This record gives sequence, structure tokens and C-alpha cells, in this order.
Amino acid sequence: MLPKKLEAQLVAMYLNQGADALEARAKGQPIPEDNPRAAENNATNDALDLGFAALGKTMELSSRDARKKRAEYTEEVARDFEDLIADKDTFLFQDAAKPLVEDLQKAHDIKITLKNVKDMALPLMNAKKQLLAADGALLRGDWNLLENLKERATKELAIPYFDLEAAIKNYKVYYLASKTLVKPGTKTDMEVECRVLLEILGNIDISEANTMATLTKLKSTLLVYPLNKVQRYGNRSIHSILKNETHYDTISLKTANEYIVRMKAIITYANKSKMLNAANVYENERFPTATAAEEQRPAYSDDDIIRLVDAICTKPLWIKNPPRPDRFWIILIALFHGFRLGNIVALTKKDICQTDSGMWIFHLRSGKTQSTVRPVAICDSLLLLGFLEWVANLPNARLFQDSSPSFSAWYNRNELRKDGTRVVGFETKHVTTDESKCLYSIRHTFAGNVFDVTVDYKITADMMGHSTGKSVTARYTKITKATTLKEITEKMHLEHIDLDRLEARAKELFNHI
Repeated sequence: MLPKKLEAQLVAMYLNQGADALEARAKGQPIPEDNPRAAENNATNDALDLGFAALGKTMELSSRDARKKRAEYTEEVARDFEDLIADKDTFLFQDAAKPLVEDLQKAHDIKITLKNVKDMALPLMNAKKQLLAADGALLRGDWNLLENLKERATKELAIPYFDLEAAIKNYKVYYLASKTLVKPGTKTDMEVECRVLLEILGNIDISEANTMATLTKLKSTLLVYPLNKVQRYGNRSIHSILKNETHYDTISLKTANEYIVRMKAIITYANKSKMLNAANVYENERFPTATAAEEQRPAYSDDDIIRLVDAICTKPLWIKNPPRPDRFWIILIALFHGFRLGNIVALTKKDICQTDSGMWIFHLRSGKTQSTVRPVAICDSLLLLGFLEWVANLPNARLFQDSSPSFSAWYNRNELRKDGTRVVGFETKHVTTDESKCLYSIRHTFAGNVFDVTVDYKITADMMGHSTGKSVTARYTKITKATTLKEITEKMHLEHIDLDRLEARAKELFNHI
């Protein structure tokens, strides 16, 4: 079926063209040139006028009585339409409906099926009946029906039709033009989220998209949306999957909230671009998650760290080509510096630089909070393992092949397959089977180590790149410079990390070191 708003617009277009033609005829004016179908109707009416004029002369009727006969005939045809509508007999009107629906297809770039034409025949027949009734009334000198029709049609057409696909298409252009500094991965996430939203909701009217009914549908579907849908089910529609599949992993509430936030942004754009004029129903809608799942992760224990070091020294760091030995450094940077994964994989060669005093630092340029953006001294352990030599020999600007999602899929993967078997990642295979832990657990381990050295929550927060408020930030600006932070890092107790084994593994993976 066509969207209701689109159907209403088509009927209004038909009524408006018909009403304009009737008005022009009644006033003795030419039919408007932008009314292509009125000429055909006008020719029919001319023939009827001539016929009833001739009948009037034959029957010696006055012009008034001849018009009355003409009006009676027109009103009788309108009643015949009522019978056809009641019987849903639309066969004869489908030919008339087809070109109108095709016009709509061109105007809104939508796919029109034969069923759409059949469905539209009935409401267009009803519109034709109303025009016939207005024509009969005009012949009697009554303009009220015509004026009512024009008012209704004008009111409907005053609000242009915009569908969700058009809104998303324009929103994406606006987003890419406005967010010039976002990372490629962020742009890809936007594209995926827009595609999924359109898949779930369909190409509905933008005003229908901004309703509680649609919001409810979206939230209900997101709660059961499959994890890694494309990888597991290819191009199958979400509605087919929900109907036929069971026992699969679903996306997290955090991910589901990202789709809702994206829908909010699309509706906000639609309002700003005059596609819509309504309060955004997605404004304060989120699934409750208390705190972010990653923030609830328990820290790795010393035994976990020992197993992790053993795994990166002895186990493959990739499954299929291309080889990804650089994951060795991703894990070690997380281990020695507690960076978020997104900060690590975003590093480029220009982010590995020296201060005026000659100290090598990571220059973090973006992050979850403004406090994340800061220089961080590279710890001696990484330097001794040959990290700088590895960076110097890289052919590309980016240090790492992985994005956050691809690294997480390799490291944290824990997925139930369709056949009931479970596929697990590097962590579950080699480090811990505790499902509450993930790579982010290393960050919590790092935080605990920092606090053990400093016994100071504020300095620990600064080391972690957490926001500590303007006054605290100002207070600790001097004492938490890169040099001081490096001193703290070097005091951390890391006796359970076997640097000799890590050095041997680095030489094995990167023979130039």
C-alpha cells in the first residue's frame, strides 16, 4: 500500500485539478495549461452541453430547463459512481488511476505496483463522484460544493509530502557536509544506522515516522535485532528474520540507543529543513542502561594479565589474511597506558612525537571527553620493546589496520551460531571465560595500578582521561604534565608482565626490530 499521506496527496491533486477545471468552465475561462487532464474532461463536457442544448431545442425547453436536465444527468452519473464504489467495482477506473499514480511516482521517486493502482482506483473514484456532484451543483447555480472541495484540496496540498527515505538522504548530505572532522568509522556507523532505520520502519511518511506508534515499533524491533545481522543473515529482511528465526544473540541496549539517537537527529533535521513541523518524539527516549556496560566491567586479575601476556606471545593474532601483527601493540598500549580502544586505533604517525625536552609522547587528539585530549608520555617498556622502530617502518600514516568494531569482534567475540554452536574470540580462548570481562577490563586494571601508586582519585582520573571539573583540572594542570604522568606509570607494579617474552615476540613478529 502507498503511505496514507501520499494517497491523500494524490486524491487532493486530482480534486484540485478537477475543481480548477470546473471553476474555469463555470467562469467561461480557458482551462489552465498546467492541468493536462482537464482538456479531456472539458471535451466531454462540451459534447454534453451541445447534446443537451440540442435536446432542449427539440423539446422546446428554456435554457434554464436544459441546464436543469444537464444537472440531473450529471448527478445521476454521480449516483452511479456511488453504486460502483459500494460494490468496489473499480475495473473501469483503473485506467484513469494509472497515469495519476505514475505522476506521483515521478514526483517522489517511489516504486509503483499494479496493486498500488488498484488500491488508488477506489479513492479516486470517490473524488470523481464529488467532482460530478459539484458540477451538478454549479449547473444549478450553487458554488458551495466546489468551494468546499477546493478548500479541502488546498489544505491537504499545503503540507508537502516527504517520506523517510528522502529525509534520510538529505540528512546524510547535511551530516557529511557539517561533520568534516569525524573519522571514517563514524561516517560508516552513520550510514549503517540510517540503513537499518529505513529497513525497520519502511519508507513511511516523515510525519508518521515522528509518532509514538513508530517509536514503539522501532524500540520493539531493536530489542530483538540480531547481532551481526548482515554477517549472519546476508540481505534477508529483518521482518523475515524475526518471523522465522530464534535463539540468536541480539544487539546491546547501548547499540540500540545509538539507533534511537540517530532517529532523533533525522527528525531534528526534518524539522529544521521544513519537512516537518512537530515536537521530536525521540527527544528523551532511551533504553535504561544505568551506566555504560563497559564501565561495569571488572578489572583483569594478575592471573588474567599473565595469561594475556602468554597468549600474545604464543598465539596467532589474526584468523585470516591479511596478517595483523599490529594487534600486539594495541594490547600493550591498553595494558601500559589504559587508553580506550577508540583512542588507540585512531593513532597515526604524527601522533607519535617528541616534546621540546626530547620525551616521546602519544598526542591524543580526540576522545570521549575533552580531558582525553592530552599528551601522554610513552612508557619505557614500550620503548624498550621497539615500538618507535616499528612506527618508523610503517608504510602508512595510520598505525593500526583495525577499527574499534573489527578489533572487538576478534578479541571479545562471543556469539551463538544458528546451529547452536558458539564462536568465541581471543579473550575467551586464551585469557578468561568470565563473560563480564572484555578488553576494557584492562583499562580498569590500569586504573587500579595508578591508584595503588598515587592513592589519589583526582590524579587517577587525570591519568585515565576522565573529566574532573574545571576547578580540579586547573588545580592539577601543572602536576599532571606528561613528565609527572610518566613517573607515575613507571612506578606501577607490573612484575607479572614478562618483558623478556614480549621482547622475543616483538622480534618474531617484526623482524626489523
